[in-house]
Amino acid sequence: MKRALAGVLVAAIVGFSAGGAMADAVPYVQVYFDDGSNGSYGETQAQCGQAGFPVYLYVVANNFNAWLSAIEYQIDFPAGLMFVGDTFPTVPGATLSIGNSQDGVAVSWSLPRNAFGPILISTIFAVWTGECNCQAGPQPIVVGPFPYPVPKSQPEGVRWPDLARISAVGMTSLLCPGPVSTHESTWGGIKALYR
Repeated sequence: MKRALAGVLVAAIVGFSAGGAMADAVPYVQVYFDDGSNGSYGETQAQCGQAGFPVYLYVVANNFNAWLSAIEYQIDFPAGLMFVGDTFPTVPGATLSIGNSQDGVAVSWSLPRNAFGPILISTIFAVWTGECNCQAGPQPIVVGPFPYPVPKSQPEGVRWPDLARISAVGMTSLLCPGPVSTHESTWGGIKALYR
């Protein structure tokens, strides 16, 4: 009897731990400079490109841990990038988009998308304007909320099948991220800081 009770207790602790880890994942929408062709999206910072040259940006939803039937967001571009247009990935069923990434876009799918991992929402075509001045410091590309009909505080997804709204964090990517401050030291000097 004691072993059975101990087994149930261990199973409950493991279950709560796994559930807590899943619950801690905060949904977010981020702009990436790489297309994820290497298996994951990762580059959220870039240096300015040459004026007049095109660049592709990738809007990705992360950590939603649900089936999504829609998502809405807006992207604020710095002066160094001129928004040209969006394309949306071909998915089973149909995709409906209203608006564009610069002014605010609502995207829905006739068949829900599996958002238990990262999903590509749109590919943005932009052009370097020549107004990108890295001497002025970092220039943010900010994912914000859909502004219509009533402004919201953050991007939102719609979970399928109950159509509940999932609030997400709009992340910031950077042009001209700048240098990372460092200070040379020895291992003994670092250990001395904690004595």
